[in-house]
Amino acid sequence: MNYTIIACQMLCDELNMAMYETGCQYPVIWIESDYHIDPDKLRLKLQEEIDKLNNVDNILFAYGCCGNGLIGLRALTAKLIIPKTDDCISMVLSQPGKRYERHKETYFLTRSWMESSKSILNEYLHALKKYGEKRAKRLFELMLKHYNYLMLIDTGAYDLASCSPEAEKLANNTNLKLIVEKGDIWFLKKLLTGPYDDDFCIVEKDTAVNISDFGYDYLKMPQQTL
Repeated sequence: MNYTIIACQMLCDELNMAMYETGCQYPVIWIESDYHIDPDKLRLKLQEEIDKLNNVDNILFAYGCCGNGLIGLRALTAKLIIPKTDDCISMVLSQPGKRYERHKETYFLTRSWMESSKSILNEYLHALKKYGEKRAKRLFELMLKHYNYLMLIDTGAYDLASCSPEAEKLANNTNLKLIVEKGDIWFLKKLLTGPYDDDFCIVEKDTAVNISDFGYDYLKMPQQTL
């Protein structure tokens, strides 16, 4: 069996650690986390990468449903194996056998997400440079008015000290309360090693990914990802 992984750059630290701990060194196609902003563009990019693959039996996705960005994907010659989660955040915050119940009014961060060119941190720094501190703070207070918390996820795959000062500064400048939540990489390790049970969507060759594969119906769509 030949395996290839298509992974969100947001999970770079976590997937690399999972591969190290499991010894599974499958080829990885990294997709920029910026695609999360538009699920339609994410779907097009993922399908483009799928269509490039040859001689692969199983394509593993380090993605969840991600704002329906994976709905409609199809591979003609390989199975698609996708974690049955809302998105990347749910993947690193869930527990075995239990879906993560998302905290309301919370904006989520990992180190890789903070390093993205379109992350809230880099967008704030850009606004700070362009508009000055007073106007940038007011702009982001308006943008984040429906949020009360900024959650930094401690997945164990990176040193919190490498990003917590920036997270604290961002929280202070946007009037959000910074909280740290313990995460885990068990789901990514299981993605690499199996077994591929009810935690995963198993999509056969030449079959499109359906919303029902994730355990949802059209009346109960997952929330948009970051």
